[in-house]
Amino acid sequence: MRAPLERIDLEGIKQQFDAYWRREAPGGPLVAVSCSRTDAEPPDFPVPETVEGRWTQTEYLCNRARWQAENNVYLGVAFPMFLPNIGPDSFSAYLGAELQFLDDATSWVRPCVDKLADYTPVFDRANKWWRHMCELLDALCEVAPGNFLIGMPDLHGGGDALAALRHPDKLALDLYDVPEEVERIMVVLTGIYKQVVDEYSARISRVQQGSTTWLQAYSRGKYTALQNDFSGLISPAMFVRFFRPEVEELAAYLDNSLYHLDGPAALGNLPHLLEVDELDGIQWEPGVADRPMSRWVEVCRQVLEAGKCLQIGAAFDEVPYLLSRLPHQGLFITTWAATESDGRELLRQIGRKS
Repeated sequence: MRAPLERIDLEGIKQQFDAYWRREAPGGPLVAVSCSRTDAEPPDFPVPETVEGRWTQTEYLCNRARWQAENNVYLGVAFPMFLPNIGPDSFSAYLGAELQFLDDATSWVRPCVDKLADYTPVFDRANKWWRHMCELLDALCEVAPGNFLIGMPDLHGGGDALAALRHPDKLALDLYDVPEEVERIMVVLTGIYKQVVDEYSARISRVQQGSTTWLQAYSRGKYTALQNDFSGLISPAMFVRFFRPEVEELAAYLDNSLYHLDGPAALGNLPHLLEVDELDGIQWEPGVADRPMSRWVEVCRQVLEAGKCLQIGAAFDEVPYLLSRLPHQGLFITTWAATESDGRELLRQIGRKS
């Protein structure tokens, strides 16, 4: 059996994403369809008994990454990818916060900053969780070639990191009480974020050309997802003052970038994000309670008509409707099919190669 990456036209997929970042769609919009193989095999490796072990045991994670790539089908512009991950607060953990694994899907850190005036973030490369992630990336580099691409680990920097370190309620008050301290710390956090991405990229690039992340676009350069879920708790004016400068700096630093806009509460920030010239696009996620995606056609149009890329995840049966209502230049939709034949039929219907 051919290795997973050999089963797809990876170079053709890369060329389609090249056009995507240029807001072009010479062959139509980008649609990624994944599904389980009909002959998928159960894992043949031991699964750690503890929650923390399932998050962090390197041998298990490498085995799971290879098993996942071998037992799924990737159609359209989908490709096998594994995301090294210790949860959304990994960045805060690298800065010294205590990381807790609550279940197989959730981890958090305990707030640990009592007073902003006394705090300056420090990135200590001897940190337990930073050393773990580096070791995991190195191990994945041994098994990834021919099997899967390594994703850039999820990073909630800036405002989300500070909210995790301080506590969201306290940070919201800090914006009024000590705004200059928030601005000071944000500058430091942005600089550390770039250091972390640089070091991630240096490790991954030993075996892989280009970048991907949990937003499964592909970039030949340095790419990751930007986000600030905390911004849904504050006014757009506060977002522009305290947190948009980070988006501007990081979007200019990266070769390609998508901003993860999380939920209706954050929609007031969308016009201000669309003004950031360096930002390539928006990933719109309304959240489980506010789906289906077809409810949000006008939001999607707003992004595309502003000349930005858009990435959305949609239910399988929504895809034709969304394609009929949205401009195709700069559009990227991901979906999951029940079977491989369903996925291939969808791509045939919309005139895309499988």
